[in-house]
Amino acid sequence: MHAPIKYFEKGLAVAANGAWVVFNGLNKIKQSPAFTPKWSDKPLLKSYQKTKPPLGWPRETDSLCPKCTREARQAIVDGKKDVNVLLSEKVGEIKASSSATARF
Repeated sequence: MHAPIKYFEKGLAVAANGAWVVFNGLNKIKQSPAFTPKWSDKPLLKSYQKTKPPLGWPRETDSLCPKCTREARQAIVDGKKDVNVLLSEKVGEIKASSSATARF
């Protein structure tokens, strides 16, 4: 008794998968340009252009040094450094790596 409904569900699933493939293909034909926020000179990346960070061990990332950031801010406030240093340099950013000897 339940066999006809199984065939109907299977046919519906195949039809839905086929419709998705067609829809996805049509979506790639005429793409609109990516949105460019006011604060950026480059447009945002589309979902297929985005990359994921490399995973694995050891991992190297960029990290912010709180002490370095405070020192840079204070130097700007004291007039020792120009404000444009924030645009040209990566103030307070340090390379951080995880090694196999790290304990949790």
